[in-house]
Amino acid sequence: MATATGAERGRRRRRLGQEGEVEDLVDRISRLPDGILGDIVSFLPSKDGARTQVLSSRWRPIWRSSPLNLDLIDLYITGKRLDADDVSRILSAHQGPGRRFCTRDMYYGLGDGSAALDRWLQSSALDKLHELKFHRGFSSDLSPPPPLPASVHRFSSTLRAASIGGCSFPEGNSASALHLPLLNQLSLLNVRISETSLYALLTGCPALQSLLLNDIMGCSRVQIVSPNLRSIGLRHGFRNTDLEELVIEDAPCLERLICLEKYFCKRTTVSVISAPKLHLFVPLCDHSTGEAGSIIFQFGSTVFQRCGILSLTMVVRSVKVLGLSQWDLCLDIVINFLKCFPCLEKLYVKTEGGSREKNTWCRKYKNLVGTIEIRLKKIVLVSYRGNASHVNFAKFFVLNARMLQSMRLELFCGKPSRAWIERQHELLRTKNKASRDARFDFVISNSPSQTSDAFEEQVHDLSTAGPLCKVS
Repeated sequence: MATATGAERGRRRRRLGQEGEVEDLVDRISRLPDGILGDIVSFLPSKDGARTQVLSSRWRPIWRSSPLNLDLIDLYITGKRLDADDVSRILSAHQGPGRRFCTRDMYYGLGDGSAALDRWLQSSALDKLHELKFHRGFSSDLSPPPPLPASVHRFSSTLRAASIGGCSFPEGNSASALHLPLLNQLSLLNVRISETSLYALLTGCPALQSLLLNDIMGCSRVQIVSPNLRSIGLRHGFRNTDLEELVIEDAPCLERLICLEKYFCKRTTVSVISAPKLHLFVPLCDHSTGEAGSIIFQFGSTVFQRCGILSLTMVVRSVKVLGLSQWDLCLDIVINFLKCFPCLEKLYVKTEGGSREKNTWCRKYKNLVGTIEIRLKKIVLVSYRGNASHVNFAKFFVLNARMLQSMRLELFCGKPSRAWIERQHELLRTKNKASRDARFDFVISNSPSQTSDAFEEQVHDLSTAGPLCKVS
């Protein structure tokens, strides 16, 4: 058999290369069936999904027939401001079913917008809706919120996530009419609802896994009895809310409890009676005043606030992850929490202020170090400044946390120089670390701010690794 010459082999490689280039230019995505393309488009942001119509004649009808993902909030933020008539035209022109519809009060037009919102929710474009998010704006005692749109009830067999804001729920037995058997996520923001109506609503959501209560009115006591609930968020204060007590009576699957105090927070008690799987606890604050905290937490007979333990008569061994916010970083408070949660493995602390706390500990905790077992494996310190207060705080764990695997120091500002980082290692005495495997990282902060949307995402996103930042 004749052997191919070098010239022939070269021609063969060039031919194969040209065929490969042609193969690379083939539009394989456009060859997919319309149904698959429609699903892909429905998961794009609203603006990007609509733009697929200009790709080619093949793509032109896809967006209008795909499951609708219309996020007016995202469009508003990115500069595409539609009026109420524009929204109505989009809904009337869309031929496919609804997947996601998000809107806020700036789109409703004049008045409370009840007619516009109800008209949109009745559109056939939103049939089989999976996710609904609307907020009618904030109300006061002088101007109570408008009623919940009756058209919400038509999504009872399909809705999986709902964020409802700025409305009032019906009283009495009529509240039980809202039955959402597939709902996984529920946010109630600035709504007026009675204790009876809220209980009926939660009973009508048997598959509910995450719940956010944000400035609810008309209800002084909330009792949680749920076999499936895994995450509870409470954002409380600033407005004249009525909530005085949140009682977690029986939540066998509850894993996360995240509370955020706002300005002028009303005194509230959060009692955990039965939540055996609770492992993430986050008492946060988004202001610098009232360091003691207005929310009182009770785990059985143990009582504490953000500032520390008021009465320690029992320890809570289920909690493995703790997130704190402190105006001034305070080692004493954190050590008290370590006594309350002896099995703690991950600690997230976000600090806002300077260095009023010296955090000196060598003499103060000389006897404690030998008696307390620090099981922390991961520490994240947000807004680390590298001053004496922060160094003393971090050094306590460098020299005493024998199981520590990583300490992440998110810097307050700027990119550090190599010399600054080397100096920090000297001050922290990382060469004398108690854990041989511990790693220390100085990074630029990527922790999200505690906006309403960011907090809501933290409550509902059960995949997040921690309460202050999304790092593994």
